[in-house]
Amino acid sequence: MIDEQPWEEIKESLKVGTKLKGVVTKHWPFGIFVALPGIKFTGIVELGNFKDEGFMTRDEYPAVGSSVDVVVRAFKETGQQIWLGMKPSQLN
Repeated sequence: MIDEQPWEEIKESLKVGTKLKGVVTKHWPFGIFVALPGIKFTGIVELGNFKDEGFMTRDEYPAVGSSVDVVVRAFKETGQQIWLGMKPSQLN
């Protein structure tokens, strides 16, 4: 079981809008998983959060192991996930 205190600390320190660099760890039909430096919780970029217009297709995903720029969009309590975005408008 994950200790609740570190999750609360992560939510306080990251705040929505925080920009980070991460590494793509997995591809899934709904998006990608991203490892964030020094954070043990999962980061997820869903299909609608890659491009400003249109949706990403699986064959356009960044390669597993590649470095990506992301921004914190939200925190999902169930599963303690960090929802991320990669839209150019979010990163600029």
